[in-house]
Amino acid sequence: MYLLARRFGVVAMSFALASCTTTPVEFNNKPSAVSKAALCKTALETQDPAFQFQLVAEVNRRGMSMLECEQMVAQQRQAAAVLVGLALVGTAAAVCASGNCGGGAYTPPRRYPGNCQYDWQYDAAGNKCGGRSAMSRPGGW
Repeated sequence: MYLLARRFGVVAMSFALASCTTTPVEFNNKPSAVSKAALCKTALETQDPAFQFQLVAEVNRRGMSMLECEQMVAQQRQAAAVLVGLALVGTAAAVCASGNCGGGAYTPPRRYPGNCQYDWQYDAAGNKCGGRSAMSRPGGW
């Protein structure tokens, strides 16, 4: 479920960034209502020279240059790339947290059940284990 939510977020973000433009109809209705980001992105991406001329004129009317527009759009793209990267890292972390990283879960080593694992230890009666220890026997314990 968490993975599905992450994927939905990435898709929604992509659509939001793709829709950050304006159409000639929207622009002609009320040029001042178009955001700077949409204005700049559309001015840089449109293939219609007449519409591009109108957009550049509006950019200049707002006291901005096309260089500033290019920098703004580049920063937005970088921010979008960072967000997508974070979403991917978060998804990978979620997958690993569920134990599906391929390495398996850590299992601590077993403890020796008796008193004489090594020959230098002492048994329950206080005698040195020596040759009776698990370490001294073939195969250990």
